Amino acid sequence: MKKETGVNSLEISSKYIELLKKESDKALTTCIELKKNNDIINATKSFEDKSFGSVSYKLEHILLRDIVKVFNDFTSLYGDITKTPAKARFILVYLYEKLQGKDLSIAYGLEKLNELPLAPQFNKNVSLIRETSFFQPVDEMKEEFILPAILSKIKSEHFISISTFLTRIASLIVKSDDTITKKEEELLKQVSQKINTPKVFVNKANYNEVPENDTLEIVLQELNELIGLEEIKKNVDNLTNFLKVQKIREEKGLKVSNNSLHAVFMGPPGTGKTTVARMLGRIYKHLGYLEKGHLIETDRAGMVAGYVGQTAIKADEIIKSAIGGVLFIDEAYSLTSGGLNDFGTEAIEILLKRMEDHRGNFVVVVAGYPDEMEGFIQTNPGLQSRFNRYFEFDHFNVDTLLKIFKLYAKKGDFELTPDAEEKLLAILERIHEKRHRGFGNARTVRNLFEKIIERQANRIVSVTPITEKVLITLIEEDIPEILKTVKEIILFDENE
Repeated sequence: MKKETGVNSLEISSKYIELLKKESDKALTTCIELKKNNDIINATKSFEDKSFGSVSYKLEHILLRDIVKVFNDFTSLYGDITKTPAKARFILVYLYEKLQGKDLSIAYGLEKLNELPLAPQFNKNVSLIRETSFFQPVDEMKEEFILPAILSKIKSEHFISISTFLTRIASLIVKSDDTITKKEEELLKQVSQKINTPKVFVNKANYNEVPENDTLEIVLQELNELIGLEEIKKNVDNLTNFLKVQKIREEKGLKVSNNSLHAVFMGPPGTGKTTVARMLGRIYKHLGYLEKGHLIETDRAGMVAGYVGQTAIKADEIIKSAIGGVLFIDEAYSLTSGGLNDFGTEAIEILLKRMEDHRGNFVVVVAGYPDEMEGFIQTNPGLQSRFNRYFEFDHFNVDTLLKIFKLYAKKGDFELTPDAEEKLLAILERIHEKRHRGFGNARTVRNLFEKIIERQANRIVSVTPITEKVLITLIEEDIPEILKTVKEIILFDENE
């Protein structure tokens, strides 16, 4: 498709400015919310190139870095910045100023905004923005979008909001002259895929700190708001009430029961085991049973080394980081899956010793499939004596799966048409009917959601002009073919 408009034609309307303002305001609000969560600070450090010194980055800087990457990828198709559509350059400058705290739509009138990109200084400002080191990632992440990768790593609920924002900005930049070439269309698909399925940056443990100004009431409210998990929520409520009473008895000098807080979480993937473990740590802290209440999430790879003498060092390092909080070991049964000469047994012995050494200020939650977890606990008398609290997580029903999808959609500013919801429901009913023990539940719904919004992006990539209604609406065409999708999901879960 040949470009029909000049690179300097703008025609920026008040409606277009309002769209930019609305999108950037939502992104800023998300950044403010994220600043309340200390674990994002720890996650960000693992993405940072330390050779650039002790630079202090704001989340807005990381987001700006990702926006600049979108613009630079787009500019690479033109070779020269002056050949890019003026409207694309305007979007970059507007977002730069907005995320720095200045709203150009307030500082200037509509006529002036249309004149800005024509000024000689404007392209110099664009070049300056492109050259600014907002955030320097490690080498293996330089070609990736950083903020989505960080949020994906810590399993943040804000991942959808940020990835959706970047995807929409990419669409606005590519369609800035109201036309789209084949190369631009392909670029938009590639950018969208990178944003919504970020590269996994491997780390052997995730650190989840208790939020600032957290209270027992806040945790219990969050627990109550979880979709599904009714039996689990009831069990946690019962445990909380029991521990409250035990504390009151202790304060009055009465005898108390032996409060073993270690727990076994048994259930399939994607059913909220990590989320509940994180909440347990916060509950234990607020009730006075743990000093910090943070959660360290790891697995066999984080505790077991491949050489003699290294497992003790590795396991000890992970365990020490969890003192005062909760150590969550996913697929814990894999520690005993390597046979008699496997170093996993050594890791278990170290774990048991540290559970004894730090009794009263260290909680271990082991998780995995029910049958394997029962076998794991029975492999060692020490495990049997220390774990006496069992929580059984079950597969989500169809209604819960649909509610989870709608929650993802709401967080990403998407709306389902009735026809789209009907087709989606048909997929959920079939995958639930054909589910097996490896069915991913919320994880599977998340993957399906990401596939659907990618299909929507491919559908609207050639639609001009791009309106807010077009951006947020998921129609029947965006929902993949039912039988093929069900087959792919079931096969994927089996392979997992």
